[in-house]
Amino acid sequence: YFLKLYQHRSYVIALEGAEKISGMYVDEDEQGLSFRNYGEYLLLGGGSHRTGKKGGGWHELGNTADKLYPGSKTVYSWATQDCMTLDGIPYIGRYSKKTTDLYVATGFNKWGMTSSMVASMVINDLVQGKENPYASVFSPSRTVLRSQLFTNGFEAVLNLLTPTKPRCPHMGCALKWNPQEHSWDCPCHGSRFARDGSLQDNPATQNLKRG
Repeated sequence: YFLKLYQHRSYVIALEGAEKISGMYVDEDEQGLSFRNYGEYLLLGGGSHRTGKKGGGWHELGNTADKLYPGSKTVYSWATQDCMTLDGIPYIGRYSKKTTDLYVATGFNKWGMTSSMVASMVINDLVQGKENPYASVFSPSRTVLRSQLFTNGFEAVLNLLTPTKPRCPHMGCALKWNPQEHSWDCPCHGSRFARDGSLQDNPATQNLKRG
């Protein structure tokens, strides 16, 4: 499954003093922005990038806020990490054709609140032996012949061969320093480690070895 998924970092800032909007707005561009209100705050999202790669992050959002909402103030900021699939459709169903009693629901591509409901319905039917009209769409066994597969493979080979330290204890990929979040990030599979080497995000299961 490691070639069939990759990890993506997304960023949000909460602005005080920005104008109120009605509804939620998402830019159709892949690197676009999102806007919505929460109470007295305007939540501005964007600056996303593949884990372990360079991206706009909070700096990009801060610059955007200065241009669009001069006089506003960033009072909170946070980030999240999401599993992304090769074709943008979650993997929901039997883990593989050979493991009929093992199910998986992953790769929600930032739409966990809606995709989790789809997952509950699809897997519920599969467990009961019922036919579900959407099972084939979300099947984890569907074709992997997508352009993103080759990108994932290239990233894995490149970082496995990069002769630098530290290395990810998961599969040995070279880690990249994330200056905005002060963490060591793995561009292969998305594991993340704090400055002191302690594990923050899987699939790695242990801290970095120092030295």
